[in-house]
Order: sequence, then C-alpha cells, then structure tokens
Amino acid sequence: MRSSKYLSTASTMALALSLAAGQASAQTEVEEIVVTGSFIAGTPEDAALPVDVISSAELEKQGSPSTTELIKSLTISGPVLGDSNQFSTSAQGAIGAGSINMRGLGPQRTLVLFNGRRFMSTDPLTGVDTNLIPTAAIGRVELLKDGAAATYGSDAIGGVINFITKKTFSGFEVSGEYRYVDGTDGEYNMSAAWGWQGERGSAFIAAGYQHRSELDTLDRDWAYQDYTTNPSGWSFLSNPGFYVARLGVDLPTIPGTPDPNYGDAVGSIREASCGAVGGYQGVYQSGASQLPACYYSYVPFANLIEETDRYQLYGELNFDLTDTTEFFLEGMYSKTDVPNIGYSPSYPPTQGPFGPGSTQYFAPKSNPYVQAFLAANPQVFGSATAAGAYAAIPTSGLQLTLWRPFASGGNPAFGYDGQKGERSYELFRIATGLKGEFDVAGGIGWDLAFTYSRNQAYGVTRDILINRLDQALRGLGGPNCTGNTPGANGCEWLNPFSTAYPGNPMLGATNPTYDPAQANSAALARWLYDDQIGETTNELYVVDLVFNGTTGFELPGGVVNWAAGAQWRSSEQTRRLGSAFYDRNITPCPVPGDTSCAIQTGPYMFLGQSQPYYVDESIYAVFGEMNLPILDNLNAALALRFEDYGGETGSTTNPKLSMKWDATDWFSMRGSVGTTFRGPTPTDRAPGGATGLSGIQAAGNAFKSVDAFGNSAIGPEQALTYSIGALFDFGDVRAMFDYWSIKLEDQIVRVPANVVANRVANGPGNGAQLVNCADPLRYLVTFSNNNACVQGVTMGSDISRVRSDLVNGPELKTSGIDATLDYSYPGDVFGGRLSLHGTVSYVLEYEQDAFIVNGVTVTPSYEAVGFANYDRLPGTIPEWRGAFYAEYDNGDHNVRATINHIDGVTDNRGPTVVNTGFSAVPCTVANAASTTGCQLVTFGQEVDAFTTLDLTYRVFLPWDTTLTASILNVTDEDPSASRIEYSYDPAIGNVYGRNFKIGVRKKF
Repeated sequence: MRSSKYLSTASTMALALSLAAGQASAQTEVEEIVVTGSFIAGTPEDAALPVDVISSAELEKQGSPSTTELIKSLTISGPVLGDSNQFSTSAQGAIGAGSINMRGLGPQRTLVLFNGRRFMSTDPLTGVDTNLIPTAAIGRVELLKDGAAATYGSDAIGGVINFITKKTFSGFEVSGEYRYVDGTDGEYNMSAAWGWQGERGSAFIAAGYQHRSELDTLDRDWAYQDYTTNPSGWSFLSNPGFYVARLGVDLPTIPGTPDPNYGDAVGSIREASCGAVGGYQGVYQSGASQLPACYYSYVPFANLIEETDRYQLYGELNFDLTDTTEFFLEGMYSKTDVPNIGYSPSYPPTQGPFGPGSTQYFAPKSNPYVQAFLAANPQVFGSATAAGAYAAIPTSGLQLTLWRPFASGGNPAFGYDGQKGERSYELFRIATGLKGEFDVAGGIGWDLAFTYSRNQAYGVTRDILINRLDQALRGLGGPNCTGNTPGANGCEWLNPFSTAYPGNPMLGATNPTYDPAQANSAALARWLYDDQIGETTNELYVVDLVFNGTTGFELPGGVVNWAAGAQWRSSEQTRRLGSAFYDRNITPCPVPGDTSCAIQTGPYMFLGQSQPYYVDESIYAVFGEMNLPILDNLNAALALRFEDYGGETGSTTNPKLSMKWDATDWFSMRGSVGTTFRGPTPTDRAPGGATGLSGIQAAGNAFKSVDAFGNSAIGPEQALTYSIGALFDFGDVRAMFDYWSIKLEDQIVRVPANVVANRVANGPGNGAQLVNCADPLRYLVTFSNNNACVQGVTMGSDISRVRSDLVNGPELKTSGIDATLDYSYPGDVFGGRLSLHGTVSYVLEYEQDAFIVNGVTVTPSYEAVGFANYDRLPGTIPEWRGAFYAEYDNGDHNVRATINHIDGVTDNRGPTVVNTGFSAVPCTVANAASTTGCQLVTFGQEVDAFTTLDLTYRVFLPWDTTLTASILNVTDEDPSASRIEYSYDPAIGNVYGRNFKIGVRKKF
C-alpha cells in the first residue's frame, strides 16, 4: 500500500526521484514529490504551473541559509521580516518573526503550507511567522509562483510556498553549525534527527536549536550617521534639552486644567552639555520661531540584530492500518524568544498632563534640581531684572520644552542603557488523519485530515505614565512614596537635566556637568514605567476531505483524471492584557481612575493602548479539479473552488484554467488564468487596536504614535491572475520564461500614516508648514494643546498622533517576467562536472491607483517599481533581482560560487533639508542652497544595488560525515545608504558584511 500514489491533503503524491547526489548511505533520499498547486499528479517545474523545488541538498550547497536568508534570496520576494525591523510601523509588534512576501504583494497574500496543509497565519499584516518552521525536519521547499485560490482558497494571491518534511529518512543524524559574524558572539545551530522505515510504517523525529547573537548598531560604521548626513535617526526632543523659564504660578497637578496664567517667558536655554554627550546643537523650526535644539540620536541604543533563541521539535508517524488504509500523525512545537530588544532610553512626550499633544511638562522651582540648574546657568534669564523677578516668585519654574526624560545618558532603570522590550512566539501544531483507496473500478483515492494549530505571541513594551512623570517632577515620585509632602516619606524628586548622568554610554562620551549627588535612582526611573504586556492567542482548526481518481473517459491524449473535496476551517483569536493601564476600557485617560476626558488617549507619555477581545470565524469550501489530456502534446487542467465566509463577507467562487503544449521535443508553452481571493480575518474586524511608532514627514520626520484599529465593515479583496511561459530543453541547456500579471481590487490595507499626515498638514515638511484644519481627514490626526487645530496657527510639528484605519484600498496592477537558465558542460572538467545556473525576476509594473478614503483622494496613482516607497504602499520594489551560480562537482567534493543581486531604487520622497543655524527664513528644499543656516540632505536619495559573492565547499567524508564551509559576502560589501533610521534598506542589503560558516553533519 505504501508504494501506491494517493492524494495528500493538499496535492497528489507522485514521482519518486533522487534529491541529492553523493554517498548513498548518507546523502541520497528518494522521496515522493508533492506537486504544489494541483490535486492531480504531475511533475514540478516543467508542468503547466510554474513550480520551483529546493531540496535539502540544494540548501547545503547554498551554505545552509536560515529561513529568512532563503526567503530573501528568492528573486520573486518583496520586503520581509526577519532582519532589523524595529522602526517599521508594520513590523514593530513582530520583532524576531519572519515572513514571506511573494511578488511584493504583502506577506498576507502568500499562502504557506506545511506538508501540503495550511500553516497558521499569526497576524493579518505580517502573515505566517516563517521562523517557526522546524528547519531540521525540512527535506524540500516548493514554490508555486502563481495564484492558487481555486486550489487552496484564501490568501494564495501572490503564490504558495510549501515546506515538506523528510519522508524517507532512516537512521540517526546530528549536525552543528557555527557562523562567525564580526561584532557579535556568532550564530550557531544544532539539530538531531531520527528516522525509521518499516514494511508497514515509518517514523521521523527532528529537533533543533538556533541562536542568534546581538549586533549593535555601532558595530557597523555605516549604521550611525551624524545629524546633517542622515537626520532620520535623530530627535529634537532630547535630554539634554531646551527649557523655558516662566513667571506664572505653578501649573496645577493633573487632573487639573491648563492655567490661563501660564506665565510670560523670561528666558530660555539649551543645555551646554549637548555636544559633549553626542548631541547636535541645531535649530528646531516652530512656525516663525526658531529654537535652539539639542538633537539626539536613539540609533546607538538599538540593535541591528537582536539576541534570539529558537527551539523546534517535530515528529511524524505513518502506519498502514490495512492494505488499503494508512494512518498518519504529525506533531510540531516551536518557540522563539527575543528577551532584550533595545529601544530608546525613553520615548518622546507626545502627551502630557493637560491633554493629548500637551508635550510640555513643568518642573517647579521647588524642585531642588531646578534650583541647582538655575544657579549654575544664570544665562537662562534675559536680564538682571528678569532674574530678580523670577527669584521673587518661588512657585514658578522651568517649562520642559524640547525634552524627554531619558536620552543621551541612557536610562538608570536599565543600567544606563536603552529601555528593553521582549517578544516570544510559541506554536503547537498537530495533524492527523487517514488516507487510502476504495476498491472500485479504476480506484478512488481518499484523504481525510484534521489539523489543529495554536500560536501564542507574547510581548512587553514599556512607556512612562504621564501622571507619574508629573508627580516625580513635583517631588512625589518613587515606589516608596507615601503622603503628599514633596521629597519626604520615601518620595523622590526627578532630576530632568543632564546633570543626572555621567555621559553617553553608547558613544563613550563624558558629561562635564554630571553631579553624582544629582543622579536619579534606578528605582525612581523604573517606577515611572508601566509594562505594556500583551498576549495574543490564535487557534486554527482545519478538516480536509479529498477524493481523486479517473473518470474512465479518454481523450486523444489519455484518460481524464479528477479530484474533488471539501474543507472546513475555523479560526479564533483572543487578546489578553497584563496591565490595567494598557487596557483602554479601564484607563482611557491620563489619570488612572478617570474616565471623563474628552479625548481618550490613555495614560502613556507616547504609546497608545489596546483592549482585550475574542473573535472567531468559520469557513466552508468545496472544490474540484480535472486534468484533460486533450492531445498527446496538449494538456489542460480546470479547477474550481467555492468558499463561504458567512456574514458580511459572503462567499466567493474562483475558477482557474492552466494549459501546457509540447510543441516539439525541445520547446513547450504553458499558461494559466484564474481568480484569487482573500477574505478579511477576524483580527481585521476586531475592535482592539495597536500602537506603533513612525517618523511623520509632516512633523519634520519626528517619531509620533500611529494607532491602528480593526474595521468591522471591511470587505474582501479579489484578484485576476494570469501567466504565459515558454520552456526550452536542449539537453545540456534548459531555459524557462514566464510572464505573469496580477490585478488586485479592493485590497485590504491600512491608510499609511504619512499619507494622512501629509494630506492634513501639507507635508512633507520640516514641521513649520501650516495645517489645513478643514481637511476632511483631519479627524484622523490628534494635535497638541488638547487636540486644538487653529487655522493659520497649528503646524505640522503640532501633530501628536495619527490614526491609520483599515480600509478597502485602491486597485493594484503588477506584472513581470521570471527567467531561469541551466547549463551543464557536456564533458568532464578535471574529472568532474561543471554547471551554471541563473534566475532573474523582472518587475514590469507595480501601479497603485488613486487612494480614495471617504470620497477624498488621499494620493493620486503612482508607479512603485524602482522606488523605495518608505512613506507609501507597498514598500521597496526593485526593478529586478537575480541569482547566479557556477557549481563544480567531483565525486565527494562540491564547490559553488553564487552571486546574488538586488537592483537599486530611488527614494520617492526626494531630498530633505535640515536647519543647522538660525536661518533668515524657514528652511525648505527650494531655498536650502541660497539660505545661510539651511542644508540640503541627499543622503540615500539613490539606494544603490546590492551584489554579493558567496563561496561554499561541501565534502563527503568517511563515516557518513559531511563537512560544509562557506565564505559569505566574500568582497565584504556594505549595504547602500538609505535615509531611514538604520541608514540602510533591509529589503536590499544586509548587515552581516563578510562572514564565515562551518557545518558538520554526521549520520549513524
């Protein structure tokens, strides 16, 4: 029975072939090929559908790349998670996770299968976390580069990737790998696998551990740029800061209202320690005013690579119950831990004691550190008269204007480093079922399977509570504070000045104004923070029933085969919060216990909130497929799938036709046309939201909070896909060319925060441009001064936070060409074989139609190919990508040289400008060259192509041992400059530089 070909849950198992050459006992595995993209038996690569197959032996020849590296090396890939992604708004909640993004359509539009069955998507935006795939168990990866909703249902718009385990593994094998990366403690992987093959069954178990060491930004000289070169990673809200002395009475403590007698300004000062601790002494443009600012870079406190540990365990059992019925069971457990994510020592204040956007806190003169600061800095007053008047009003103090609690000096609560966050992802998956054959004329194969998956994503992000910061500035801070007497009964004063820290620990800079007696305690600093603890649990239940057989009806080319079946899947998502402050239902206002605030932005100085929820959905589907051998050299396949989502989403029917014509022995043509579909997930419709951070161009690229919420009215998206290809086979030379096209309508997408802000605040700009308070999208923007927007007064710099709504967005059209060429030298080369391979993907178009929200045209249509698209959909889209290798194989020895190339892009935002001095007029791109104090920034305007050379040597040693050694990025290429926080684009380059790998595999 085990030699029979039966339909798997996702496709037919057929065609046994060898996947690896070499010593048979150690390297050769004969496996059944799962033909991804069809329920009916066929062969990959040269079939009607474009399918690429990557074997485990092929991965070894590539130097055993990680899952992220493998996916990034695919020429059909768009931007993915897995590298540094902290500053990407769409990825901040997924640090440590991975994704796949075929055709650049977004990870949620690539379907991921595991052994032909749907793998759980953990997030509607980031899709499947590919880093949870148990790499030690994978024997092959198949890529279907075509839409496949007619076969698999929702999500398969850009294509399908199918991870397939080692089905015929026998024996025991251990392996280890070490990777030397300059600036880190290295990366290492360990795995073990055991397999057994019997007459009536088989078993397989694999376990793996992977460790990735931290890589600091300062370990790459291109990652940390000065302010005038790349201002993206710099903030004017700093410590050292800029302060304004006020004559008015002391501001009331929250929950009071702003005092109309806020007081006249009698002087201001930028702390003199700015330059000594690594700050840039520049100018902040605020309307007609120009303020001396100390720009601070938070980049040194972040990491290019976060310390990560992954644990993976997989097992499967196959057993013949009878001669015609087989039982199978698969189990998987995976976990990823990211324990110490590096963040800025504190976030900038975008909300304060007096409402949303009231970013200015007040330190009263009664604060002893204020008294010491004024005594040491009498120049804060404009004149002796003003100084005397100030001294006569003991309740006045300093307005903390361009300031944040902790910055250049680090955070004492975290050992004078940046603040730390955590992420953890855990997956449990089990699949079981029966498959067999009915003993009827012609035979009917059947497959019944049940799959259950459970994923938990746990995260901790920290932010300062508004009321605690205000209390600490007034002497009522600290975990042991009792009573209402400032500075007594365990109550502490917060020192808001740079006199509190010894220097910049990242840059090794010494602070000349530091006074140990004025340092803030670690306990006080930690007390200011609340831990935003969130846990999201996703559960997926899937039941598949598939039949296949022959019709008995013959066409000139052969018998017509068929497949048909049904699927039920149900998903549930639960969101739990570990903090009452984090829950907007409990603490909607700045003061815990208060629910009366008009604008409910929560108690945090910068971050927003979430809320607990539970959502679920059930989907029913039926599908069918026929293989029509019209002629001996002409074959067609028809597929049709119906899915019912219920509710407002409704149902969808997706047909697909694919054909292949073998014109000659050496030339064939293939093509397909069909529709695809993606329905909104329960999370898309959930009431809970999440808050990320993004540099807002209209606010001078200052980081602001971006709030994302679900949309109960969101509808489905649909796409029309088609492709046509040509295949050539001359024996030693094989070539494949495929043209593909995708037209996506009603795409489920968030309105980019920068698009909204630029529309309302007339951006991009340096923050000095005036806001259009009457703009119909103004409701999506929260401004300072309690969300007041005054026409002719409010500026882009007054933006406090932006709401990014989920909508059915504009139509998208993309098309391109994939080309593959293989050449095998016909003769021996020094007793061995020489072969050449090249793969190229060229994007012809990626056109976004006009983006219309509530009848308002937010952005006109644009072409995304060749542009970075940092401020708009869909992210970086290079025009072409290529992978080329030359391989020499001589018995036990194999050497491969690989060139990977990713084309460069243009930053569509254009250049920007910085104010380096007090300019006569506000700085703009147009006047930068002619205005003293203005400087044009063109850094990263052209993000150059990234090309690397990798060398890998593999040798089969005695005792069933394999040794692999690699030099990756042989020429030590740095990624090209890009005007984003890390000064490089993760979609084009990588942070490793030249690095080395060595791996050993031993089979017993």
